[in-house]
Amino acid sequence: MNSEENIIYRYDDNISFRQCSLSNKIHSLTNGDCTNFFIQGENYKQYYYCNQYGIHLHCTKHPAIELEQHRPNFGEIFLKCPKCNIDIPINDFDDLLKSCLKVLNISKFKDAKLIRLDDWYVPEVKEKIEIESDYWIKAEVKTDRDKDTMVVLYIGNKNSKEKAQFFIKPEKLQLSNDYKDLDPAKILSKIEVTLRDRKIKQEYDY
Repeated sequence: MNSEENIIYRYDDNISFRQCSLSNKIHSLTNGDCTNFFIQGENYKQYYYCNQYGIHLHCTKHPAIELEQHRPNFGEIFLKCPKCNIDIPINDFDDLLKSCLKVLNISKFKDAKLIRLDDWYVPEVKEKIEIESDYWIKAEVKTDRDKDTMVVLYIGNKNSKEKAQFFIKPEKLQLSNDYKDLDPAKILSKIEVTLRDRKIKQEYDY
């Protein structure tokens, strides 16, 4: 592991933490920088696994030093930095490790795209159709939250980044387009969809 990968995350004034080299590995033949691991034999090989979800606690004041856990008289749980020589009380070691994982997720998901359940569709099929023309067409088949089919058609000109977008819902007998995208009239004169008991047609005069 190179120095660019050695990252210590601050949890509070006393506790910081890191992810060990076993945190994201399903199988590892060495313990790497993990200091609390178990070994399990699989398929005649010895694999190493972290006992702490891949999380190791360090001193915030001395980040290079890993905190030690101890229970005087089997009572309250403490963490201790040998250099600071002070006891840091904690309620539950396992809960603390899970809290560190939650802190990691804050950084991971801070720029995540928020999707309303009403807008959630499950992709099933994607296909880009090559045609001998200045235009291109791409189709996606998805399933909406009602388990109904939705075909999304993207149509555009190869010389432009703009595109028109159509939504075809066969079970709901609907044809619509996304008004935020390119006006279909700029690239189409007509679109016609044949469904089980009807044809839906839109004609454009631009």
